[in-house]
Amino acid sequence: MPVKQIVPALWEGLMDLLYPEGINCYLCGDKIRGQHTYGVCPVCRKEFIFVGEKSCSMCGKQLDRAGLCSDCRSFRHYFDRAYSLCVYDGKVKEWIYSFKYAGRSYLARPFGRMMAERIKEIGMDRWVDCVVPVPLHRKKQRQRGYNQSRLLADVISRELGMGKARDLLKRIRETPPLSGLTRLQRMETMEGAFYMNGKEAAVKNVLLIDDIYTTGSTVNQCARALKEGGLVRVYVFTLASGKDI
Repeated sequence: MPVKQIVPALWEGLMDLLYPEGINCYLCGDKIRGQHTYGVCPVCRKEFIFVGEKSCSMCGKQLDRAGLCSDCRSFRHYFDRAYSLCVYDGKVKEWIYSFKYAGRSYLARPFGRMMAERIKEIGMDRWVDCVVPVPLHRKKQRQRGYNQSRLLADVISRELGMGKARDLLKRIRETPPLSGLTRLQRMETMEGAFYMNGKEAAVKNVLLIDDIYTTGSTVNQCARALKEGGLVRVYVFTLASGKDI
């Protein structure tokens, strides 16, 4: 097995030992009785507001009607199209917070599998050469212990049989938390925070994976770096997206 595949395989094996699927719900911890989807009980699955056809035709946010959201009408995007699995609200917000900050890295399994299912439904797996996770700064990754976007990308690539370029994109500098900042402040903060680390000749189009899409400032700067590095198309898929304001 290539070295690049060893760590994800070990992580998956460890998850099988610690959290055998179908016994307890990944999200609430209750025993699963009857059917389940990717280790998520029916009660928890009902908490997800999955993004449907009434969504922004550029960034993929859920809308009252199809079209462009207010952000996409006002600001330029470097990515070609973005989609999200669900709306960032209610219990989903709590679960994603615990996934990112409370050490519940195992939630990458159900989240990533649900994302992969939707990616396949849309057909995005046929549009791209590989998946690319949004990188964390090395200092933040040491503090957290893992990069949640990389874990999601690992699960997605494995579920769909797609290649992944885990180190194609690098974060040049550490940036402060974006929560509480305005759209323009987020744009300024993320300006020039990423660069493309080399290029594989066979890679032209990529699927960028992240956890949350709020204003899109992070994935937009990632897409900019990838386009400036020579890639042709950059698509984005996130676990959840905020509501249009």
